[in-house]
Amino acid sequence: MKHLYFIFVFLASIFVNAQTTVTYPQRVANYNASFSSNGNSFDEGTDQIGLWANGATDPKHAVVWRNFTVDATTTGTQSTMAIDDSFTITLSATRAWGVIGIALLSSPTATATWADRINNYAVQVNLDGGSGAFATNWEVVSNGGTTNTSANYGGSTTRQDIEFKFKLVTATTMEVTLNATETFTVTLNNSNITGYSVYLENDWNGSANANIYVKPTTEYVYAVTLNTHTVEATSGLRVYPNPVENTFKLNKSIEGMEIYNITGKLVKTFKNSFDKNHSFDVSNLTSGIYFVATNTTSQEKAYIKIVKK
Repeated sequence: MKHLYFIFVFLASIFVNAQTTVTYPQRVANYNASFSSNGNSFDEGTDQIGLWANGATDPKHAVVWRNFTVDATTTGTQSTMAIDDSFTITLSATRAWGVIGIALLSSPTATATWADRINNYAVQVNLDGGSGAFATNWEVVSNGGTTNTSANYGGSTTRQDIEFKFKLVTATTMEVTLNATETFTVTLNNSNITGYSVYLENDWNGSANANIYVKPTTEYVYAVTLNTHTVEATSGLRVYPNPVENTFKLNKSIEGMEIYNITGKLVKTFKNSFDKNHSFDVSNLTSGIYFVATNTTSQEKAYIKIVKK
């Protein structure tokens, strides 16, 4: 009982200090992929990316893709959206003779064409009149193409900034909030969200060609802290790879291991002794954040956070 009490006190202390906010700088170099056809993306100001699509011929498209990573860089450790995580992004736009949108994606299989803007999408928010039309209002598109239409935010020739906040409520449910005033709760089309796309088709708004901008502050809020350096520095214990796909290893021999989910529930146990570099199979765990509790052979207790893909 004392051991379990300590575990839950440890987890509770993490939850009290839970939440890590990562700011995503808006520079073209911070995006993993892009596509353009009579359009393109560009750096605007000190922390703002712009998209344009008004070349001489059709089609006129611009798309950028970005993965979620723990440090907001293109080379950082990739992360998958966990329950209670949120992602906030602001677009500045008028309307377009086509579509303006953002999609949260689940490991897209390709990022090379206009169609790939929603490759393996979980949820979309679009100002979409269809090709060659002006949209009236922003829409949230979720499971099976279900559409929820905003009552307050529409398209016009007047530029408007709209903040979109995506919060994962359950593994299959998300809240999408526009400008902190209008919220839709939707069923996702895919789980295991790994990043997002921003896209523009034909930026003619009826009066002029108008770029769209992704503005600061764009941020990802992890529901639990990402800081495991203190634990690792104290124990010398390392887990790799992390994030984990199906198996992971430790750099020390241990005398048993327990794995807890973020609610403190014991979800997996490894008993007996294990040499360093033993392969631990966690393929049956769902994607998310877990805490590994171990005893080293020197009877030192160590706790490390892992991210399961």
